[in-house]
Amino acid sequence: MPSWSLSRRLILVLTGSLTGLWLLATLASTLVVYHEISEVFDSALQETAQRILPLALSELNHPDDEDRDDREHERTIGDGLSYQDHEEHLVYQIRDRSGRVLLRSHDAQSAPFPIPLSRGFAAAGGWRYYTEMALSTDQFIQVAERLEKRIDTVTETLTWLTAPLLLLVPLAAGAIFLTVRRSLQPIGAVREAIVSRSGLNLSPIPDADLPIELRPIVRDVNRLLERLARALENERDFAANSAHELRTPVASALAQSQRLEVDLKDTPQQARAAQITRILRRLGKLVERLLQLARADSGIALSREPVDLMPVLTLVIDEFSHVAGGQERIRFDDGGHRTLTARADRDAIGIALRNVIENALLYGANNTPVEVWVDAAHSIHVANEGAVVKTNKLAKLTQRFQRGDDGADGSGLGLAIADTIMQQSGGGLSLHSPAIGRDGGFEAVLHLG
Repeated sequence: MPSWSLSRRLILVLTGSLTGLWLLATLASTLVVYHEISEVFDSALQETAQRILPLALSELNHPDDEDRDDREHERTIGDGLSYQDHEEHLVYQIRDRSGRVLLRSHDAQSAPFPIPLSRGFAAAGGWRYYTEMALSTDQFIQVAERLEKRIDTVTETLTWLTAPLLLLVPLAAGAIFLTVRRSLQPIGAVREAIVSRSGLNLSPIPDADLPIELRPIVRDVNRLLERLARALENERDFAANSAHELRTPVASALAQSQRLEVDLKDTPQQARAAQITRILRRLGKLVERLLQLARADSGIALSREPVDLMPVLTLVIDEFSHVAGGQERIRFDDGGHRTLTARADRDAIGIALRNVIENALLYGANNTPVEVWVDAAHSIHVANEGAVVKTNKLAKLTQRFQRGDDGADGSGLGLAIADTIMQQSGGGLSLHSPAIGRDGGFEAVLHLG
C-alpha cells in the first residue's frame, strides 16, 4: 500500500476546501448581485420612461412655428444641436398606437423597436425594454438598454470577488502549513521519545503536555513499555543469577578435572580428562561472558563523566602480555598520547577492550601479531592477521552468539558485549575486513564518545 502524509493531506484538503468555499460564496454573491443590479436597472428604465414621457409629449404637442409643418414626420430630440460623441446606455422612442415612431433620442435606431406596444418590460436582441403609455394621447414611450451593460457590471463584480484568491490561496496555504506543522509537532515529539527508548531506557513517555487525542496512544505505549521492562528485567536477572550460580560449580569442576588429569598422567584416560578440562574452561568463559553481558545490559557504561582511559588501556595490554597466547603477540602504540580522555566508565571500557583483544588473539592467524594503537581522533584500533571475513558475515558479528567461520572456541558474545558498551558510552564499534589499508586481516575500531 503506498505511503501517504497526514500533514500533506491536511494542507491540500483544507486549502482546497477554503478555495472551493470561496468560489461557491463568490458564485452565490454574483447571483445575488446580478438580481439586485437587474432590479436597479429595471427601476432606472421605468423611472426614465416616466420622466421623459411628459417632456416628449410636450415637445410633440407644442412644436415651434417653423417646425409646425414637419410634425407629421419623425423627429429626433436635439435636431440642430451639436453633441459630443459618447456611448448611450439608454435610448428611447415615442410611438403612436399604430407603431409609427414620432420622436426618438439622437442615438436610437430609426426603425421601431421589435417589441409590442404594451406597458411593461420585455427583452429582445440583447436589449432590455420598458414601455409606458400616455392614456390621454394613446402614445407610448419605449426606453431601451443594452443587456451587455448589466453583464459587464456583473463580470467586473465577479472579477473583483475572485481576484483576491490569487493572494488568498498562497497566504491561506502558508497559514495552514504552519498551523498543521505546529499542531503535528507533538506527534514528532512522541515519535522521537519512542525511538529513544531501548533496553536501557524504558521509562514512561510523559503525556502532560500532549493533546487529548494523543494521550490514549501514549498511555498504551507506556503500558507496553512497562510490560517490556518487566520482561527484560526478568531475563537479565535470570541470566545474571544463572551465571553467578554456575560460576562456583564450574570452577570447582575445572579444578577437579585438572587434578584428575594429573592423576591420570601417562594413562589411556588422560586424553579424556584433558578434553573434560577444555570443555569446562569453555563453560567457564561462557559463564564469564554471560555475567559481562548482564552487566552491559544493566547499563554499566552509561556514565557520562570525563575520565582518562589510558591507564585502563595499558593495564589491559599488560594483562594480556602475561597470559599464554598473548606473550610476544601484542604490539601496542599509544600514538604519542599521554592521556585518553572520554566520557565513559573505566570498568565498562576495560571489559570492551578485553573482549576485542581476546577476539583478535583467538581468531587471528597463529603466531601473528595483534596490533593495538590509538589514532589522532582518540579511537582505539585492534587489528590482526587472518582470512578476510565476508561482508554479510561481518555485519552480523556484533549480534549475540555469532562466531567466525574458522571454528575457533569462542562464545559469540565478545563483540556483542563490546558493541553494547560502546553504544552506551556514546561512541561505537566498527568492524573492517580486510583491515584498513591492508589486503587481509580483521580490524575493530572503538570510537570513544
